[in-house]
Amino acid sequence: MKGSSNEASMPAPDRSDTVSDSAAAAAHDSHMAAPPALDTAGSHGSASQQTSPITIATAQETWEGHRLSSSNGSNEPKDGSVSNRIGVPDGGLRAWIVVAGGFIDFMVAFGLINSFGTFQARYDKKWTHLSTSAITWIGSVQLFILFLGGLFVGPAFDRFGSGPLMKSGTAFCFLSFLCAGWSKDYWHFLMSQGVLFGIGNALLFYPATSAISEWFNEKRGLALGIAISGSSIGGIFWPMLIEYLYKAVAEDMVHRIICVVATPLLLMSCWMVRERKGAAGHDTAGNVAPDSKKSLMAAVTDVRFMALSVCLTVLYCGMLVPFYFIPMYAADNGIDATMATNLLAITYTGSFISRIGAGWLADRFGRFNVLFLLSVVMSAITVCWIWMTSLSANVAFAVLFGLFSGGLMPLGSACVAQTTKDMGQIGLRIGIMMAISSVGALAGGPVGGFIKDGTNSWVGVHLFAASTAMTGACMLISVRFWYKRPLLAKF
Repeated sequence: MKGSSNEASMPAPDRSDTVSDSAAAAAHDSHMAAPPALDTAGSHGSASQQTSPITIATAQETWEGHRLSSSNGSNEPKDGSVSNRIGVPDGGLRAWIVVAGGFIDFMVAFGLINSFGTFQARYDKKWTHLSTSAITWIGSVQLFILFLGGLFVGPAFDRFGSGPLMKSGTAFCFLSFLCAGWSKDYWHFLMSQGVLFGIGNALLFYPATSAISEWFNEKRGLALGIAISGSSIGGIFWPMLIEYLYKAVAEDMVHRIICVVATPLLLMSCWMVRERKGAAGHDTAGNVAPDSKKSLMAAVTDVRFMALSVCLTVLYCGMLVPFYFIPMYAADNGIDATMATNLLAITYTGSFISRIGAGWLADRFGRFNVLFLLSVVMSAITVCWIWMTSLSANVAFAVLFGLFSGGLMPLGSACVAQTTKDMGQIGLRIGIMMAISSVGALAGGPVGGFIKDGTNSWVGVHLFAASTAMTGACMLISVRFWYKRPLLAKF
């Protein structure tokens, strides 16, 4: 056959996900491997040889030069036909390095947010002229900006990747620590510890969460649980360090020492977390997303997704209340101040176990199912908090509440990722969900403080937290049936 043409398809040296060469290229170079031609011989016996462009799965997120592929080692179907499906690694060195980077990120940034109860107890004694509700606003502003920031940081991740965002977040956290060290008045701390640290946290949280979701599918719940369990380790480490520093050094040095410890760890996480190139345009299983699902409008106007976001808002509002008040409630019941602070560390010990264990269970029995069960049990435990006044009872509450609340945040993000039809929009949808949830994050602490100041009793605070979380759980099971009706189905 004279002038035979071959269509050559070779992986590009960079991390792009598709390579298509023109069908008219002559095969003069013996080093080029051409795929088998498809014979479409006409009536004169001549054949035009043609192949479809091969989509290369570039799960080639190379860190040490090796290519990641799907679980069966290939992205092409066994029948020899060409597929546009990309492999989802669900493991491998590069994927687990991303998880480890997320763990460090959450240990520092989210761990310090989780430790605000320690600062709250200190500030409550320092600013006696301010109400508990007013002081709680510092922690609430942190969470509000963290949650609301997803509206901007999520889409920015989809466009720019993790590197620029996480480096900017580290810079904001560094500035926050330094400014807090120079702060004297309430509004200084509100701006430095509340606003600046909230912005830095948002720039760190969403890139890490979204990047991990792109690298995992079947093991996504476990991977997110391991990463976000870093916030539990931070919740154990930071309160102890903060309490020690307040006793050992001058007050203005506490935040500066935190800065020295935290900044190198955040820089390390920036280096470790990388998005997965080539994920955009595919669903979470690696299949090509229908065109209708690639539209940004389709992502944000999905009614079931918006309903899921609202129910998570209500759930998180109730879940976050105890984290503000565990040390204060214990101190009001005559427990030593140091032990009252250590109750937060005990809570996060339980949540560390929960985040990993809940992720493992969710991958086997369904993320919505496990999230619902955890929410119901956590609400019941919060009601029981009313009668837990002794030291042993408070320790028991801290352990149990940590065990059943720890998995809620990572599973909420896992549920959003699971129902996202295009991995290129995971950052957007997690960001929108968290932005909507910012209402609950902002309201929970101050409303609890307002109830405490108005009634001079903790019963109303406990009932508010429990009833709000239970309402969110009931809404969640309704949304779960909206997605998948069979009661015992894994979903």
